[in-house]
Amino acid sequence: MTRMRFVFAGALCMAMIGCQQTITTSDGTAPAPKPTAPVPAPRTARPNALAITFAPKPADTDGNLLPDTLQVTAYLFSRPHPTPMFEDGTMHFAIYKIGDAGNPERPGTDPLRQWSFSVEQVRAIRSTSLAGPCHELSLSLFDKGGSDVLPVESVDLVAWFLPSDGGDPVWMRGVRGVQFPKPGR
Repeated sequence: MTRMRFVFAGALCMAMIGCQQTITTSDGTAPAPKPTAPVPAPRTARPNALAITFAPKPADTDGNLLPDTLQVTAYLFSRPHPTPMFEDGTMHFAIYKIGDAGNPERPGTDPLRQWSFSVEQVRAIRSTSLAGPCHELSLSLFDKGGSDVLPVESVDLVAWFLPSDGGDPVWMRGVRGVQFPKPGR
């Protein structure tokens, strides 16, 4: 009887080995895990990080070969939550000569241009990208009667968000360099 059990256990093990299935992709690696839906930040979360992306170069909207408009996508986060979020407040952007932007504790005092978006405007530019909730906006050098002629070809861009409830400003980490090259370069 004991011998029968060993034979049966051995046959069962061999059958299980024969039933094992390995799935690989065309390059021989294991398939990627199935994506899962991101978990949004809790409703009580407060924004504490701002990230932006922008087009590779500013657009020339008037055809004079001088770039004048930067398309920006802004994301608010409540770290450590990985999903962007919406929050009522105002958004602000400024460009400076390289090295003049300062930092959140001591911002630069002489921006080349600056833009402010009201609470209503921030709500109106809400969108959704592949990364999640975002704000899509344009920074035009023509705003407030401005010109597309800058005294420099590269600038430092800074951005910050001011929550409507009076919370602390949320600054973009560091500065982002943007080029506004002149024609023929």
